[in-house]
Amino acid sequence: MKKAACILGSPRRNGNSNFMAEYFIQQLTTGEYFSGTVDRLAEMNIKPCSDCRGCKKGDLTCIVKDDMQAIYNRLEAADTIILSTPIYWYGPTAQAKVVLDRLRPYYGNKRLSGKKAALLMAAGSGTKDCDLTLEMFRRMCAALGMDFVGSADSESFDIGDATQDNKAIRQMDELAKAIL
Repeated sequence: MKKAACILGSPRRNGNSNFMAEYFIQQLTTGEYFSGTVDRLAEMNIKPCSDCRGCKKGDLTCIVKDDMQAIYNRLEAADTIILSTPIYWYGPTAQAKVVLDRLRPYYGNKRLSGKKAALLMAAGSGTKDCDLTLEMFRRMCAALGMDFVGSADSESFDIGDATQDNKAIRQMDELAKAIL
């Protein structure tokens, strides 16, 4: 059975990014082929990268001991990695960015190489607010040797908007099919 690991960067428990993460994981796991998890970053203690360079020595792993260690384990065990984040000022949330920065060990150890990756974004003005985050994520995937499968975005501002966004739901359905 394949595994999917979703990183949820929303500070709101029942926000639009939360809906997108849960919906997408459900689309992947409804069959017998996938199991999936969602890590709610707002409920975790993850320190920012301090550029200590510890990940450049020995076994090329991060030496900071916090909740990121559990995320590392799930990412390494996963076949597909998903980031779901609201877009704040054209970028991912602070919670999501801290995790992305902490993926630095994988540049050297290549343990995410070959894994599929997808991006889910909820933005107040929709697609036009997502281009910078999408490009950053694409480049990160390329640097880490990951296969960027695609993205879905929702024009969402108020809680519940994504649940009514048929375009985003259609994008997530198509993205799930591409991964399956």
